[in-house]
Order: sequence, then C-alpha cells, then structure tokens
Amino acid sequence: MYDFLNSKLLPKVFCNKPSTENYEPENLITERNFNKGFIAFPSIKPPVALEFEFICGVNINYIILNTCVGSQRCSGVEIFAKNLNVPYTSICKAVYTEEGVIFCNSRRYSKECPPPQHSSDYHLSYFKSDTFNLFLNATGIKVVIFRTEKSVPCMASAQVWGIPSRSCSSTTKNTIERLMNKSALQNTTSDCGASETEEFKVPKDFRDDLTFELMTVPMTLPSGKTIDQSTLDKHLKIESSFARRACDPFTGQKFTGSLKPVLNVALKSRIDMFLLQNSHRPETFTLKRTLRTHNSVQSGTKKIKMGGHGDLDDILEKVQLDPNFHCFTSESTSKVCVQCGDSLQNMYLLPCKHCCCRTCLLDICDKLKCSLCGNEFVKSQVKKCNN
Repeated sequence: MYDFLNSKLLPKVFCNKPSTENYEPENLITERNFNKGFIAFPSIKPPVALEFEFICGVNINYIILNTCVGSQRCSGVEIFAKNLNVPYTSICKAVYTEEGVIFCNSRRYSKECPPPQHSSDYHLSYFKSDTFNLFLNATGIKVVIFRTEKSVPCMASAQVWGIPSRSCSSTTKNTIERLMNKSALQNTTSDCGASETEEFKVPKDFRDDLTFELMTVPMTLPSGKTIDQSTLDKHLKIESSFARRACDPFTGQKFTGSLKPVLNVALKSRIDMFLLQNSHRPETFTLKRTLRTHNSVQSGTKKIKMGGHGDLDDILEKVQLDPNFHCFTSESTSKVCVQCGDSLQNMYLLPCKHCCCRTCLLDICDKLKCSLCGNEFVKSQVKKCNN
C-alpha cells in the first residue's frame, strides 16, 4: 500500500484561493518532516478547494486529513473524486470536532477494524457506497473545506493510501515500486508503525502560537500566548512600518512598562534540552539557537578552543583591549552626586570624573560647568554610569 501524495510519487496540487506566505498548498506534497501545512490568506472564507492529481489511477483504501494548524481549525470537509470518464463527484462528507478526519472504504474497514493509522484524535467516516467506481479508480481528488472553527481554512497534512487500480499496466506498477524504492509488501507492514516512529514530532507547547513553528527563544505576551522572538521582531517591524505602537499581535493591546513580552525561561530550558537531544535531526539544522553546542568557535582564519579557563581569560582580555569596547562599570568613582550627595538616582559622569545626579545635572546644564571643580564641559561629553 502506498501514500499517493508522497513526493516520491510526483503528485500535483492546486488551490482556487490564495494562501498565506510560507503556507502554500505545495507543502502538503513535500517531505513529511518538512511539512508546514496549508493556510489560506487571512481574508479568505470557506469554501476552499484543494485539488490533488495522482501519477496513475488509484484504488483508494482510506484518506487521512489533519485539518488543525496551530490555532487554525477546520470542522467540515467534503471530498470529490474523478477518473478518466467521470468528472468530479462527491464520494464522502463529514462534519466533526476532532483534530482531523479519516475517510475509508466500508468494505475493508469498520469501527471494529479501523484503518491502520486511526486514533481517537481523528473522526472516522466512510465513502458513499454508490460511488465505488470512482474511489476504486481515481485519477485525482478535490478536498473542499466548507466549515471552520472561527479561523481561516487550513490543512496540516493529507494522505491518500491505496494501491494502483486494476486499469494500470504492469509497467506502471513497477515504476511506482521503483519510485518508492520499496516493495508493496514492505509498505503494507510498515505503514502503520515505522512511518510514525521515524517522524519528527515537536511538543505542542514548543510551537509558536502564531506560526506553529518550533521556537528557540519563547516570549510570553500579555495575552498569555507564547511566540518566538523572531516572530515578535517581524510583527514589531510591520507595526512600525505603519507608524503604529508596539502591541500584542493577538489582542492589539499596546505594550507598556508593566505589560510587555517577557522571556519564558522555564520553557526555553526545555526547548534547549529538546534541541540538544535532537541535534542529529535535519529539521533542527536551520534553527537559529542562542546556545552554542560546538566545542570551538571560528574566529577569522584562527580557531580558538574553549576547553580551559585560561583560554576564556585570554579571549575576555582581548575583547577588553578592543578600542570599540566600553565598560560602564570600570570607572573608579564614588557614584555619589557631588552637589546634593544623593546616590539613589541615576548618575552621570562628567569629563572631570565627578558624578552628578540627573536633577543636579539639569540645573548646571545652563552653565555647563562642574559645581565642585569648576571645569567646563559640553553635553556630548557626559556619560551615564551604573549604580
């Protein structure tokens, strides 16, 4: 048995409505490990039709549709099938509340004997009994999303499991076996086990609530949602391009000193451990991490090893000697205002090395002269120092 939407079998997909950037319908027929899913453009409303064309006629045993992408969820789907002689005709329809739906041939499967990949997360439905001539020799299907749960039409994944129809020649069947690089018997025994164990699964709380991608720097918003730092930066950049204040992308609430995104330290620690344990997986190779796992750092043409404390001290000394490096805590000052004696406010360092609080600094800005030593200065020479 084969999944005829596997990229090795060269399927085609078309959509009658525009999609969100990076969530095109082509994601549904790419490699499963890199599948992001399909999400229609935010202003699109149902119905939305996705058409799939197969490499040959297919005897469809069951169809698996995952219609939940992050917070986007669909709850009504109808499937049409066609062959060389009959145009698109409805073969099944379902309204459900689960994560997805599985349509299957009632002559092969039932509730007591469901398809191999069936679980409680999927609604089980059956093909119409009077359309067996279509799903036994289908050259393509059309999935129509006609109902959503207050979201845009979407689809996380689609699978069409079956065998080549009887009308296919032996040459076609041999070609399919060569493309899959497996025999039909091997696929039959592994379709319900091996494919799932090899799949790279990311915990739901590790995914961005907005893009549904794996996060590396999780930021919790005032609304309680958590998104990646890169997603937040992109949102803020778009808002600033429209001359709008920074706000929560979910509620539109403006950020303030007390209501602002904060780093979710506990979640980041768990994500870092997850990435470390799965660092051999190709899905993690392109992720930007804030934690370096390599044993060395490449600096120009010279490799600096990070093994001992002596090497680290050398690097810190080299950085401190850089003329562009400025340390705010290296100034040997009392950090007490020379005019009022206050040490609680933010202090500012004058060129004469005397400190002055913000209130007193505003008073002497007219004279531009230190009240203790009388040395003159310009405003650009004043530096802020840490308390």
